[in-house]
Amino acid sequence: MRLLLPPSRAVRDAIGESAPIDHYSGVLYQALQIASWTPPERAYALAHLILHDKERGLVAAGRWDGVEPSELRGFVVDARSKEYVRRIKAPAHAWTLRVVTEDSDGRRLAVSHWNKHHKGVLARALVRDRPRIGGVNDLVAWAHAARLRIEVVGEGELDLVV
Repeated sequence: MRLLLPPSRAVRDAIGESAPIDHYSGVLYQALQIASWTPPERAYALAHLILHDKERGLVAAGRWDGVEPSELRGFVVDARSKEYVRRIKAPAHAWTLRVVTEDSDGRRLAVSHWNKHHKGVLARALVRDRPRIGGVNDLVAWAHAARLRIEVVGEGELDLVV
């Protein structure tokens, strides 16, 4: 599985020798709790997270080399906003993820202010658990076990219900 994450407006420092995942300091990246990662968690993150850098486009979490969407094989979940998807299209086989809440009538409303935080919580749980996810059914089952609520809502569409 590959998880495409949106960019952060907040950066920790100049790029230098740091890995892309270490460069950002916005809400999503705070929720990832990068400083607390064990070596196996870091290895999983570097292998499975793809970041949308504003200047470089898609980059792997561990290196600044660009990643072409066509290079992303297997199960891909795109957690970027529509704005960034318009800039760089995800592979046709990617599933889109939106963060929603449910009101008392069961209507789903998009989460705006805490959107990136919840995407960071999801990514943190993936890094913590390091599951082997080969497809959407694996993701939904893992999420349920991790006490997260991910649901298939359409062809290639997922909701993270918070």
